[in-house]
Amino acid sequence: MAPADLRRTFVLASELKEGDLLVGGTRDDRVRQEAKRSLAAVRLGEISATALVDDGVSDALDRSLNAESLAEVSALTVARLKQILLSPAGADWARRYRDGLRSEAIAAVVKVMTDSELSSVARAIFNPLPDEPARLNGSRLRSAAIRPSFGEARPSAFGAEAARWSGEGTTVGSPRHFGSRIQPNSPGDDEDDILLSILEGLTYGCGDVIIGLNPASDDVETIVRLEDLLRSVVERLRLPTRYCVLSDIVKQSRARARTPVDVGFQSLAGTSRALAGMVGLDVDGVLDLARGFPGCYFETGQGSAVTNSAAEGVDMVTLEARAYGVARHIRRQTGRWTIVNDVAGFIGPEVFRTAEQLQRACLEDVVMAKLHGLTMGLDVCATFHMGIEPEALQQTTRRIVELAAPAYLMAVAGNSDPMLGYLTTSFREHPQLRRQSGRHITTAMRKRLVALDVVAPDGEVPPARTGAQATASLYAVYMKEGGDRRSIDTLREEGASKIERLRARGYDLGYGHEAGYAAPTVVVARTRAIYAQARHALYAALDAGAVRAASPHHLRVATTSRDREEYLAHPRSGELIREDDAERIMALRASRLPQVQVVISDGLNASAVNENLREVLPPLRKELAAAGIHVGEIDVVIQNGRVRAGYHVGALLDAGVVVHLIGERPGTGLDTLSAYLTYGRDRAGQSRWGPDLDHAATTAVCGIHRQGKPPSVATEEIARLVRRMFERRRSGVALDS
Repeated sequence: MAPADLRRTFVLASELKEGDLLVGGTRDDRVRQEAKRSLAAVRLGEISATALVDDGVSDALDRSLNAESLAEVSALTVARLKQILLSPAGADWARRYRDGLRSEAIAAVVKVMTDSELSSVARAIFNPLPDEPARLNGSRLRSAAIRPSFGEARPSAFGAEAARWSGEGTTVGSPRHFGSRIQPNSPGDDEDDILLSILEGLTYGCGDVIIGLNPASDDVETIVRLEDLLRSVVERLRLPTRYCVLSDIVKQSRARARTPVDVGFQSLAGTSRALAGMVGLDVDGVLDLARGFPGCYFETGQGSAVTNSAAEGVDMVTLEARAYGVARHIRRQTGRWTIVNDVAGFIGPEVFRTAEQLQRACLEDVVMAKLHGLTMGLDVCATFHMGIEPEALQQTTRRIVELAAPAYLMAVAGNSDPMLGYLTTSFREHPQLRRQSGRHITTAMRKRLVALDVVAPDGEVPPARTGAQATASLYAVYMKEGGDRRSIDTLREEGASKIERLRARGYDLGYGHEAGYAAPTVVVARTRAIYAQARHALYAALDAGAVRAASPHHLRVATTSRDREEYLAHPRSGELIREDDAERIMALRASRLPQVQVVISDGLNASAVNENLREVLPPLRKELAAAGIHVGEIDVVIQNGRVRAGYHVGALLDAGVVVHLIGERPGTGLDTLSAYLTYGRDRAGQSRWGPDLDHAATTAVCGIHRQGKPPSVATEEIARLVRRMFERRRSGVALDS
């Protein structure tokens, strides 16, 4: 089969997801079933011999394969591979031959499986990691005087219960394991927010796989500060887990020169073009940097390449498999502790529209990762513009844990991440999910949390050991272990006071749980309020008065989106300015082109612009003018505008730098603004503006809000970055290179 024909067969054989329609997929069930039958008859050797994409990712996938195993499986058809994997010997066969399975062959077999068949394979194959963090394992508290107290007698049979516990020897990714990543995000990278979120997560038995923080500010100074904070928690409490600040691997490598970094992080993609758009490197560049870290944490997710015009005509499942192939290649080359996390549902309705599609993607991805030999977790999540309500997502999460047997899930203080603005799994859901699945946290973490009086010896979380009192007690231990000489009671009171302040700001901390680990009524009401606020913000409009107050001289234009529904469902319609409006923008061109052109868009939250623009734009203009930088006199205000619409304006005006102020997607309970800063020239001084400009060329300042990154701080940061862009003649990932 010719490469183009095989690529098309792969696309048409995919289960229906909106993202695949962007690369030629179909809604026609009959066409899909016919393509599945054609694909099932293809031999693995034919797939291996056909380059769906000719790029660095394909080269890396070729190099990562075991030639002997590849030759042995080449004669199998996709249908026969499916039969083998579903047989009682399937798991053993997969362990023996997985390094001979090309990523595209793994994608092919997944496409011809039903959900039930995918579940059978997922629950049969496990790839446990060695119990490596033993350096932190089994430590004792410095003194009995700092043992947490929860106001109850410790059961006298604890020792006997521990001896009888059935999960002994449980490691990350083993058949009896179900763990979590504590994700303690803060919209302002506030250390109290982060610390108390981690401590609360521990009281629910979370965090045994990794503590992973997404920084709101992605500069090296912030990365260093947050790495130090995470390390202090792990070291002071002697937690047998890993930690990671989820910046890109380039910035993390710079941070390593100033502080220890435990785990290197990078998002991966299935094409070189998509990978370069994320980090400005191809596979070999990422591999070189990965060698410098003790461990590696990779994130993937169906849809990123197709929504960024970097799919090269390949479907989402196959691209996802290729991303796992990259992870396998790097792990084999480095020999490092490695985990992968699939962020399924993070992009929006242009990729998945229903909970059923989300479930299918999770099953596909877990099976593909396991067949690559990877230890795989999930972030079963939904953006607020997908329209999946919180209760529906929780039900979907429970089904996926049962059907897919992932090694771990995300764990956040509430179902809504306070910085990223999406729905995911809360701390209090994890004890329930462990009970449901009959699986446990790692033995090492269980023992440590027992020593801290956080969990019972069987891993259960007693009701008396959750809530504000439990978190405050762990706070006291943390402070004592850091050398604080105040009394335990004083430190508990301080911890409780900080928790109360965070709760007043809307954080889901210190509320505990109801029977069966159900969320208290106040927490349910808060989550529903955030959902309602987010849905309202998605359909909000730019307020003419608010825009005029911040930008007295502006031109209002619109993108090709016919209405808000098309804009939300089809993002590309919001990336180009309408033809008549493009002519109006061109008419602004004067003899002196602006060094900086300001663009203002509603994005996914016009309320964020209405609330924050006046506190950002006027002082920003003053700072840039004081630095001698010419800012265009007329700002361009876009209705239904996405980030790439700013690139289009840059091209129309041939601007040196575009400062694009845009409403972030809602879901944090805050209406936050972002600034996307892009230098419009390449190294030769030629314009690089265009609708397909890689987002790696852009520097983002996010989370701008009085309760997040204060507008005054954001304004200074934006002005500083713009000055640096003109000095270095670059932006995005290249700015610090």
